[in-house]
Amino acid sequence: MTTDEEFIPSAIAATISGSFPSIKEADEANNIFTRFLSDITLDCVKAGSWMIGHIKANVRSNNELLSMSSTTDDGNVRIRYKFSGNVKDYSMTVNVIVYGIERYKAAEILVLNVKRSLGNADTEIHSEVGCEDPECNDPLCRDKDHKRIINIE
Repeated sequence: MTTDEEFIPSAIAATISGSFPSIKEADEANNIFTRFLSDITLDCVKAGSWMIGHIKANVRSNNELLSMSSTTDDGNVRIRYKFSGNVKDYSMTVNVIVYGIERYKAAEILVLNVKRSLGNADTEIHSEVGCEDPECNDPLCRDKDHKRIINIE
């Protein structure tokens, strides 16, 4: 990265939906999701992120919300709202803004942690800043016609 590029955040957003093989009690579900967010943070730091802008997630299940965030490189997760009832099916939005690693690497880390923590959840990752159009050289592209979905196997 050049000096200027290191100050451009790698920003992605993801939508994730899934179902646990069996019903999880509220405390267990809260722990699974907070560990998931903490692991994403720690993996970004290990990959070279020198600053965590924010890594946040909102998880919905049975008309309840788990809202959590991580903004420090120690992987500490703060919870604003948490589940009080059992969880089986869920949908989640995750936003990752980090500095010092490429957007694609942040997306790879997210997908790895989905597979490791949430199994077969469906995941779609979107670029928050810039685009994936190979003809576009604007790192802050906001052209709505440019491809925004990051595909990772």
